[in-house]
Amino acid sequence: MTSSNFKGIIFNSNTVRALRGPLGAAIRERRIRTAVVSNHGRTEVIEALGREGIAVDVVVGGFDLNRWGNYRKPMPDLMFVALAKLNLEPSEVVCVSDCPRDDRAAAGAGIATVPFSPEDMDALVQRLGENPPAVPPRDFSGIEAPVDGLMGLVVGDTVGCRYEHHRTKDFNFPLFPAGSHPTDDTIGALSIARWLMGDRTREKLVQSMVQLCNSYPRAGYSHRFKGWLRSVEHLPYGGNTNGSAMRVGACGWAAKSLEEALDLARLTAEVSHNSDEGVRGAQAVAVGIFLARTGHSKDEVRRHVETTWGYDFSTPVEEIRRTADHSYNCDVSIPQAFCCWLQSGTYEEAVRNAVSLATDADTIAAIAGALSAATPGMEIPRPWAEKVFNMLKPDLKEILVDFNDYLLTLK
Repeated sequence: MTSSNFKGIIFNSNTVRALRGPLGAAIRERRIRTAVVSNHGRTEVIEALGREGIAVDVVVGGFDLNRWGNYRKPMPDLMFVALAKLNLEPSEVVCVSDCPRDDRAAAGAGIATVPFSPEDMDALVQRLGENPPAVPPRDFSGIEAPVDGLMGLVVGDTVGCRYEHHRTKDFNFPLFPAGSHPTDDTIGALSIARWLMGDRTREKLVQSMVQLCNSYPRAGYSHRFKGWLRSVEHLPYGGNTNGSAMRVGACGWAAKSLEEALDLARLTAEVSHNSDEGVRGAQAVAVGIFLARTGHSKDEVRRHVETTWGYDFSTPVEEIRRTADHSYNCDVSIPQAFCCWLQSGTYEEAVRNAVSLATDADTIAAIAGALSAATPGMEIPRPWAEKVFNMLKPDLKEILVDFNDYLLTLK
């Protein structure tokens, strides 16, 4: 991609007025994707653009990254989110700048800038590329929500969402209270599922994770993982938390052998969580799913995972519930999730056990749910699956449905 072939333009609340001139006509003709980045709330910006009769594809505001809106525009984080929502690489995008802060923010995200002047806007027209016609949105109205596969992780994550910071030890906690939604566990898992259906290189893995996760900037990522997402080089940082394990589920479903499950899990962990603890946690979950879905009993899975990585899955769930501290470390979360699955007879029981431990509810439930959905006889209750499937936005539904179809081709 050269500087004379831009496929996307980022404006701020002032420079977006350039769309009223010849640049706007060229953008519409060549289907150039456009974004406005602002420190104001997204709704506020959209309303202001509407009053001026200006339309753009993406609006990124301070509230997209922080509920209190205390991010000052411009900053690289907002630029990274705009890139993800435009679904373009930095080299394909230019920022129309009218201040040094815009210049610094764009540079921090690897984006070129042009000054906001009539002469430069006229020159920019000659540097535009062209995007293909937009693909019509998929219609999911006739598709039944799956009750196995990766949906087990997504449902567990969503059931546990509201209880991560509002902890409960009540096994009969209310399902899907107001505000329930899929979190970073789901977004990370689906980004890996998308990667598994294509070119399985490290570069493409990072690209898929960065694009999808930054498209959902308030999904609940850890501070360190957010830093990884909103960097230019995306270097691993030695993470030992359960982030590597919560997102690995698709590898257990796509692997054709135990060895492949191990290799895929290691690769997906090491891009960020390149510690022994982070890698073994991801491998344990991927192998657990692979063995469960390929006909191995729970006892066989337990023995293999305990023997291979030294975990102890003997603690009763009631004892974990009574004594467990809230921890995000893999070496704590993996035994908790496996115990909830091993000591349950149904998907619902496993997920309720996980949430009512009063620990990292969404992640423990996501892992226990992923293991359960891979176990014959522990399918997701259909009302749960339907409710969560309907919560997913179209792009997430598309990945989930396509991944299920992809798995059929592997059989």
